[in-house]
Amino acid sequence: MIISISKNLRRWARQGACVVGRLDRIKAAQEASKANGFNPLDLNEGNVQAIFNRCIAKEGTSDDQCFSSILFSTLRGYSLEAERRVVFDKERTRANKKNIQYLYGQLKNIHSHSEELRINDAFYSYSGKVWTSNKGILLEFLYLGAINDEHPLMTIFDSKTDSAMLITDNLKPTLSPKDPNFPAWWEAHKAEWEA
Repeated sequence: MIISISKNLRRWARQGACVVGRLDRIKAAQEASKANGFNPLDLNEGNVQAIFNRCIAKEGTSDDQCFSSILFSTLRGYSLEAERRVVFDKERTRANKKNIQYLYGQLKNIHSHSEELRINDAFYSYSGKVWTSNKGILLEFLYLGAINDEHPLMTIFDSKTDSAMLITDNLKPTLSPKDPNFPAWWEAHKAEWEA
């Protein structure tokens, strides 16, 4: 009995060392990327809200300093009540564009190379897990993707199909920094993001 317990402890210790080693590699990759100016973010509610709040135009910002975003337009068959225009500060949006693209790259649709995006699809990350169940935060995320700038990430929704199209020329699959495969993936892809 004592022998089997000690074997289990050694096995658990080895497994624990692997987990700690993997966490160290993830942390090292994150710290290296921060030092180079780009910090890969996990697709989660806090990161989406922080970027949305940073980019939203403040009252008094002139129109020529703003980008707008519309998800549901009367031109695409939605009611006037559904049409909302969200206005973003150009400078802050451009400063956060890579972060927005990186978060969009974690969507399940991007990893499965599906250009059509239904609202229910946008709740899922590439791991197949729901990254948010909060519809307000999901809408903030979608508005960030539909910003009408030089490189939009998605089109507005169409009422006939109840979907939008992802603009895959502006999107690449990305991994969460919390993913165990992130360190190796980041080594192979960091030059794309740090440029």
